[in-house]
Amino acid sequence: MKILLPFLLLCAAPGFAQEEAPAAAAEAAPAAPAAEVVEAPKAAAAEEAKDLPRPSMLDEKKEVPKPEPKPEPKPEPKPEPKAEVKPEPKPEPKPAPAPVVKAVGPDEEFAFAKAAAEDADGKISEAAIEELAVFVRRHPASDQAPEAMLLLAGLRQKNGDWQVATASLLRLLYEYPDTKVGLRAKSDYLTLVDKKASRRHRPILNELVKLPETADKADRLSALWRKIAALAPDALYEPVAAEIRDFTVRFPGHQDGDKLQAALAQLHAANDKPAAALLSWRKLLALFPESPARPQAQMAIGDLYADALRDPKKAIDAYQELVEKYPKAPEVQAALENSARLFDDKLRQYALAVEMHERVVKLFPKTPASLKSLKAIAKLQRDRLNASEDAVKTLMRLSAMHGGQDGIDALIQAADYARRDLKDYNRQAEILRKVSDDYAGAKEAPQALYDAAGVYEDSVKDNAKAIELYKEVGSKFPSHKLAKRASDRAVKLGTTN
Repeated sequence: MKILLPFLLLCAAPGFAQEEAPAAAAEAAPAAPAAEVVEAPKAAAAEEAKDLPRPSMLDEKKEVPKPEPKPEPKPEPKPEPKAEVKPEPKPEPKPAPAPVVKAVGPDEEFAFAKAAAEDADGKISEAAIEELAVFVRRHPASDQAPEAMLLLAGLRQKNGDWQVATASLLRLLYEYPDTKVGLRAKSDYLTLVDKKASRRHRPILNELVKLPETADKADRLSALWRKIAALAPDALYEPVAAEIRDFTVRFPGHQDGDKLQAALAQLHAANDKPAAALLSWRKLLALFPESPARPQAQMAIGDLYADALRDPKKAIDAYQELVEKYPKAPEVQAALENSARLFDDKLRQYALAVEMHERVVKLFPKTPASLKSLKAIAKLQRDRLNASEDAVKTLMRLSAMHGGQDGIDALIQAADYARRDLKDYNRQAEILRKVSDDYAGAKEAPQALYDAAGVYEDSVKDNAKAIELYKEVGSKFPSHKLAKRASDRAVKLGTTN
């Protein structure tokens, strides 16, 4: 009983009834391991349980509501990775613009250059040359430009550059003809030429003070430099070449551009600068496609390769390009003749030399050029190609084309080749008789006919033909000294027969 009383008190406590159903359910379920409780004897516990009220059936069926299961949360979709957006760099602050420093005008610049030029110190004076040269290039239209050029020429003369000084004075005269320093420049120029130029160049250079009748400054300067290049290319070579280059910069697109380029090439060639000359001619071909000087340029390129540069193959290529591109140009004849000469003398290709001469004959018939080429062909055929038969034919062509003394000489030479080289005496006699037939009025005609009769008599052994020709000499040239001798010879041969 001592143990049961506390248990009953516990059951009567508040909230105990609420736990009965779970307790009953616990009784129906398999017993879990009991906590550490002091157990009473089973019999006593059963006895006491009889006196307690039994739970109703409703209470037995009454279940404790189970909590509804919470729905599992759906996994949220993973967001797609966004492209990394770099923050735009903040623009750096622009520096403040530097202050614009303006230079003074030509008046102040010339005053400075003039003061430097007149400085007593020689070193400063030398440096002043550059200052004056820059001033003239920068301000050619200024009022001070003529005086600046006069000062510049004086400084260059003091430094020993008399040729540069001379060119500067000439440019001053031609560019600024009506200025107050013009007379002083002309006087200085003539004095300088008289002291420094050679006797050969003095007359030419002195004539240059006579300006051409044109109002255009560029035209006057162009005429000046081209005239020096043509008449005295070795007198003022370097300064004139520099002036021509400066002209092309100052006056781009001038109508004399190609002529000045040709003048520059001629300057280089005349002063033993073949590579520079070659480049200048090539520049003319490259920059002036419509220039009438193109055949001249092509011819000059061939000449440079042939002589100064000693490259006969490139020379022939240049000549042949001229013939192909400009067939009507007057340089074609010389190009073909030079090609023939190079094939003969330098390359020893005699058949090609003959081919070049034949082209001359075809393109320029009945001219001195074709006459010269026919003679050259005959010589090549006999002496180089061992073709005397062809040489004889060529000489016959020469006689038929040109006639005159050249035709007579050609026939006589052909008769000689027929005898000595071909041993064809009949051919020799026929050619000699042709001299008499074709050139009856020539002084050689009686002798040629008489010699033809002698060939028939001595070499061919045809007395009948010989008698015929001897009689022809007497009848055809009765007043000639050979007429009686020929008649006597005919009588003698007839008697012998």
